[in-house]
Parts: sequence; C-alpha cells; structure tokens
Amino acid sequence: MKRLMMSLVAMVMLSSVASAKTAATTVNGNASVKTTSQRLANNTVRVTEATTETNVAFVRCNFKVSIYSCDGVLLGSAVYTDYASSAGGCANFFAAMHDWVANN
Repeated sequence: MKRLMMSLVAMVMLSSVASAKTAATTVNGNASVKTTSQRLANNTVRVTEATTETNVAFVRCNFKVSIYSCDGVLLGSAVYTDYASSAGGCANFFAAMHDWVANN
C-alpha cells in the first residue's frame, strides 16, 4: 500500500501543476499552511506544507501527503516532519521532499 501511495504521489509531482488548486493560509498567527490538490484518475492527491514557529530558535516543517478516493474517503496518508532555524529552511526541506517523492 505504501509503494502504491508513493507511486501515485510521484505521478502527481511529475505531472503538470496547471490544473492544481493551491491555497495558502495563516493559522494561529504563527503558522503558514499551503495545500495543493491534484486529480489523478479517480483519486485526489493532496499535499500540505505547513510551517509553525515552535519557539524563537526553531520552525517546525510538516510535509503531509494524503490520497482520497473520488468519494472523498481517505485511502492513505504520510507525514514527514523536520525542524529548521527559519522558514527558508522549511522551503529547502519541502523542495527536498518533492524531489524524494518524485524519485521513489
């Protein structure tokens, strides 16, 4: 199941983002969330990139991949977390995660 999910995610990452819906929001004043949804056959893949300030020294970076059926039922998800000294560090983490997903 994990291999199937990663294959689906890789296909989404490699496909055109022209039809993707992207939304960025600020949550609780110290968090930023960017969500991208992409239709793939009968499923929807949603990638969420979230940064949260944990204290003055670190920012938590969450990269979440979720796959939903055409009926909106969650088929699987995975969350990867890292910590950076700034939001720029999260950008590097998110770029690395997109590259990792595309290559697996």
